Amino acid sequence: MILYHFTTSPFARRVRLALKHKKLPAELRDARAVPEHRAEVNRLNPLHTVPVLVDGEVVVCDSTAILHYLERKYPDPPLWPGGIAGAEAFQLMALCDAVSNILSDCGMRYHALSTDPSFGQVKDMLVGRAQRALDALSARVSARGTGRALCGTSWSAADIAVYCLVTWLEGLPERAVSFPPAAQVVSLGWSLPAALSSWADQHRSRSDVLALD
Repeated sequence: MILYHFTTSPFARRVRLALKHKKLPAELRDARAVPEHRAEVNRLNPLHTVPVLVDGEVVVCDSTAILHYLERKYPDPPLWPGGIAGAEAFQLMALCDAVSNILSDCGMRYHALSTDPSFGQVKDMLVGRAQRALDALSARVSARGTGRALCGTSWSAADIAVYCLVTWLEGLPERAVSFPPAAQVVSLGWSLPAALSSWADQHRSRSDVLALD
């Protein structure tokens, strides 16, 4: 397998962690660092985004789609809980997607529009939505209690998504020193609930997490 990714993307990091969780080997190709890899991403994915997984003749784009593909082709250990817990996992991943996309859009992709008179109002509305999503995730981890998986009885795609989101947000201030777009994201006015960092602390010593970097 080949995974085209950005090292700092929370979406690509999800897939990398899922591969480690399932103990599946993959060649990592950094599409930000190598122009040829970026050109291949643009050829393979009409959206020109990472991650992109190539497994033989199969090409899968989008982190959630990739996790579903891995689950169907390599079912053990599972990524998705069964029953209602599986639907809850989708909900938590949707909240993670909202936070990542909103902050990236406002702080990076569309920051050039920040001088427009209407940008501030739109930004405040969207960042408020992202903050509510973070607060909802915080409430979920607090309700589940120490050491418990977020959905079902074992580590799942939902835990992976939340962990990758939290570590991405935690790393932004350090990246902001040398990467202006990260500084723009930091300046948007959101805050990471302490409960989410505390929850992530409980999982930093997992073998799949330790194997990630």
